[in-house]
Amino acid sequence: MNDDQMELVRASKGVRDIHSLRQSIPVEETESFKTEKKLITFLKGQKFDFGVTLPCSKIKQLQEMLEKELGIRTVPVTREEEGIGICTGAHLAGKKPFMLIQSSGLGNSFNAIASLLKTYRIPILILASYRGYYREKILTQVPLGRSLPGMLEAMDVPYIILDKGIDGLDVFSERQQKNSEPHVVLLSPELFENA
Repeated sequence: MNDDQMELVRASKGVRDIHSLRQSIPVEETESFKTEKKLITFLKGQKFDFGVTLPCSKIKQLQEMLEKELGIRTVPVTREEEGIGICTGAHLAGKKPFMLIQSSGLGNSFNAIASLLKTYRIPILILASYRGYYREKILTQVPLGRSLPGMLEAMDVPYIILDKGIDGLDVFSERQQKNSEPHVVLLSPELFENA
């Protein structure tokens, strides 16, 4: 993490406005980031205006691009359950929140999803890099990755897996928002290869 990013993290935990620091974070903008740009266009088009992020190497560029995006405030967190609580507060304050995390973090947050989001019908969008699914090099990611769809189904949490493109994402998310359902979008690493 460079000095500007560390300052951003410190600022997000303090009183200062983190938006003033966004311009100083360098992000390499090239044509190779088509998928990331499409996801940001989706978020803005659906009026998502508040995001909680947790670092993941698979979606690093998307996270960095979101941090610079005007109109979408992002807050870095250290635990997924913390993000669920912050997004819930943002929703109750009139924001349209989303989370950008690693799929293994869903395992850490299942209780918060079930007891808070499902119980009180809080329609938070959770975008999760899908680990342990496609060309995974870290073996410890595989058990949860293989089990995740079944776990989401058992909890009755609507989800989709995006691996070839983002077609259908807007319809899926709109439906869950109307039904006041928390919902998960699993972003396969393959999605970013096909950009």
